[in-house]
Amino acid sequence: MIRGLFERVVFMRTLKRILAALMVVLSVFSVTAFAEEDGEGVSASPPSVTATSAILVNQDTGRVLFAKNEHQKMYPASMTKLLTAMVMLDNMDPEDTIKVDYSIDEVPLDSSRAGVYAGDIITVENVIRGLIIPSGNDIANAAASAVAKKALGNSISFDEAETYFTGLMNEKARSLGCTESNFVNAHGYHDDNHYTTAYDMSLIACEAMKYDVIREAAIETVFSGNGAGRQKYNVDGTTREYTWYSHNELITNGANHYEYATGIKTGFTDQAGDCLAASATKDGENLIAIIMDSEDPGRWQDAKNLFDWAFNNYDMTIYRPAGIAATANLTGNNRLKGDTVDLNIKEDLSEYLTADEAVSVETQIIYDNGGDKLQAPVEKDAKVGTLRFILNGEVIGETDAYAAMEVEKANIFNTSIFYIKNFFSAAVAKENLKYTAAVIVVILLIILILIARHRRRQRYRIRGNYYNRGHVYDTSRINGKRRRKRRDKRRDKYNRYR
Repeated sequence: MIRGLFERVVFMRTLKRILAALMVVLSVFSVTAFAEEDGEGVSASPPSVTATSAILVNQDTGRVLFAKNEHQKMYPASMTKLLTAMVMLDNMDPEDTIKVDYSIDEVPLDSSRAGVYAGDIITVENVIRGLIIPSGNDIANAAASAVAKKALGNSISFDEAETYFTGLMNEKARSLGCTESNFVNAHGYHDDNHYTTAYDMSLIACEAMKYDVIREAAIETVFSGNGAGRQKYNVDGTTREYTWYSHNELITNGANHYEYATGIKTGFTDQAGDCLAASATKDGENLIAIIMDSEDPGRWQDAKNLFDWAFNNYDMTIYRPAGIAATANLTGNNRLKGDTVDLNIKEDLSEYLTADEAVSVETQIIYDNGGDKLQAPVEKDAKVGTLRFILNGEVIGETDAYAAMEVEKANIFNTSIFYIKNFFSAAVAKENLKYTAAVIVVILLIILILIARHRRRQRYRIRGNYYNRGHVYDTSRINGKRRRKRRDKRRDKYNRYR
C-alpha cells in the first residue's frame, strides 16, 4: 500500500515536469511565431541612443526620422572636413593639383595627419581622400591655403588664408540652411567658437554625399597610391606615395562592421567626444545618421540601431498619386452643377513613411484667390492654388493644384432654378414626406375654409338686397324682380323684330 502511494507521487511529479516543459516549448513557439508575424520582431518604436545628441534623416528627402537634442550646441571635431571638402570642390576641379605649403605646420602637434610634406603635388581628388580617409588636419590646412591663394594670390599669410577659407565654409553652411553653426578652421580641432548641432551637421552630410568625389572617398577603407595620381609624371614638383586607412569601423571588416554602410566621416576631440557622420543604403533607401558624443563602441551601435530600425519600419511611399488629390468648395458658382470641384496634381508625391504615417497624411488647400473657397468661374485645368500635405504638424510636401473640370458662374436664372429644384427635392424626400403631407393637409384646410367663407358672404349679400327699411325680409321684392326680368325679356323679344 505504501509502495503504491509512493509510485503515484513519483508519477505525479514526473507528469508535472513534462507539462511544465511542454508549456515552455509552446510559449517559445508562440512568441517566435508572433515575432515573425509582427515584422520579424522589429519594434516600431525608435531604439534608445547613448549619444548626447543624434539625428537620423532620409538622405534623398531630408525628412527627420529620429532626433535627440538635435539643436543642442556641440563640437563637430573632424566631421568639419565634410564642409572643407565641399568648399574645395566648389572652387577647384578634382583633376586640378595643389602644391602643399607650410600651412601644414600650423596644426597642433596632437592632430591626426595624412603625412603630406611641403612641396608635395597632390590632385584635388586625392586631397579629398586625405580629408576623409585618414582625416588629416595637415591636408585640411593645405586645402584651405590652396583655395585662398587661388583667389587672393600667393603672397597671403596663413592667417589670411584661414580667415578667407572659413568665411567660405560659413557661407556654404548658411546656404544649406545651417543657422546654429560657426566654423573657424578647416580641420575641426577644438575651438570654443567652432561649433554646430546634429541638425546642421545632417544638412552638411546630406549635401556632401551629392558630390561624387566625396561619396567615393567615404566608402574607401584604404587608399594606396601616388598623390598626383596619373599626373605624377607631368607635374613640376615632388610627388609621393601615400597609404591611408579609414577610421570608420562601419565600413571596415571588424566587430562594428555594418553591411549597408556607405560612409562617411568620423570625428574625435576630448571636448566633442566620439562622433560619427554615418550613411547607409538598402534597397535604394539612403539614410544618414549623425552621432555626437557617444563613447566607443556606442557611436557605432547607435548608428546601426537607428539604421536597422528605419529600414524595417519605413518605405519610400507614394502618399498622393498623380490625379485627383483633393476637393475644393466653391463660391459664386452655378449650384445646379454642384458646390465642389475636384483638384488634380500632375505628379506622384512620395516620402519616406511608415505604413501608419502613409494613411495619416492630411491635405490643406491654399487658394490663389486668397479665400477659404474657390471663386467661380474656373476653367478646366487652370491652376487654382497649392496643395500642402501635412503629417503630425510637419509639412512633407507641396504642389500646384489644377481644376479637374470647368466651373460656371452663378446667375439669376440658374440660381432660381436651383432653389426651386432644391425645394421640391426636399419636399419629396423620404425623411420629409410626413412633414410635406402635414403641410398639404393644412393648405387644403385653409382653401376649404376660404371657399366656405366666400360662399357665406355671397349668400348674405344676395339676401341683404331684399330687406325693407324696417329690416323685414320682403319676399314681394323678390317676386317683383322676377316680374321685371320677364317683362324685360318680352321687350327684348318685341324689339328684335321691329
